[in-house]
Amino acid sequence: MAGLFVHAGINLSSKKLQLVEIFNTPDEVRLENLNEAQFSETLNFRNDKENKILSQMQTAYDQMRSYKPIRSSTISFSLPLELFYITQLPYDNTLLHRDIMEEFKWEFSVLYPFIPPDEISLQYLEVDRNMIFTKNTAIVYGIERKYLRILHKFCEQNNLKLGYIDNAHLSSERALALSDSFIKQGLRLSIFISEESLSNMLSLDGKTIAQKVYTLKSKNDIRQLIEQDITPSKSRNIMKGLIQAGYITGDDVSESLVQILSNKIGIGFLAFNPLDKLTPLNKIKESPLYIKKYNSFSAAAGIAFRIG
Repeated sequence: MAGLFVHAGINLSSKKLQLVEIFNTPDEVRLENLNEAQFSETLNFRNDKENKILSQMQTAYDQMRSYKPIRSSTISFSLPLELFYITQLPYDNTLLHRDIMEEFKWEFSVLYPFIPPDEISLQYLEVDRNMIFTKNTAIVYGIERKYLRILHKFCEQNNLKLGYIDNAHLSSERALALSDSFIKQGLRLSIFISEESLSNMLSLDGKTIAQKVYTLKSKNDIRQLIEQDITPSKSRNIMKGLIQAGYITGDDVSESLVQILSNKIGIGFLAFNPLDKLTPLNKIKESPLYIKKYNSFSAAAGIAFRIG
């Protein structure tokens, strides 16, 4: 994060906005703003009208601004996992980019036939064959364009520039990579828990190699879904003993949940602090959000850290 800049990251969930604003100087990266605002009612992104989503976002944003002005003219967004369609597909690195994208578009039309092809935006991460996967693959992320339009409209009505957009777990991973707790070498498992979803992510030597998202009906299902993803299969040469470190983050991750999962799964999970490399303003130091809820801001912090 070299250079002089101010940048704000917002994590959007069905219940609230969370904000992290950072200011970079030659001497430090300062935590300029840390805040959250609840919506008056829970959003249903699939069914709610665009104007309702925008209205709730605007009210929450204005509430945060009334507490402390937001300096940044650029805002990046972390979005809920349930808005993304995520799959891991074979990847032929001899193909041109446009041919790869056409192949992935066709695959998505088969996997998700209810989405008009022109209404989905795709991006992908290349995964070279490694100790876990014997073939080249790509993690392909799809999101319906209506959500991108909502963010563009939100920025337009607030005279803001729209920066980056990512899913909450990938945003959180960027914060983890800058945390004091980060172990870069080897295989690590990262868990992101929200009200509706569980995301399991594997990274090898600092690079994401798998992400799988499950609809979460009960927190009682978390252990089984994690163990399912770290059990050897035809497509994945994985076993629990290979994992060097485990991390947990999300909107409401309690110390008791971390301890229970650590004991039952046999991996020492850590609820890391995404703000530990930042210098907070004195007022922020006293905030309960900073003292007690720091882990829940991993997605907002990670997308704020993304500047290039």
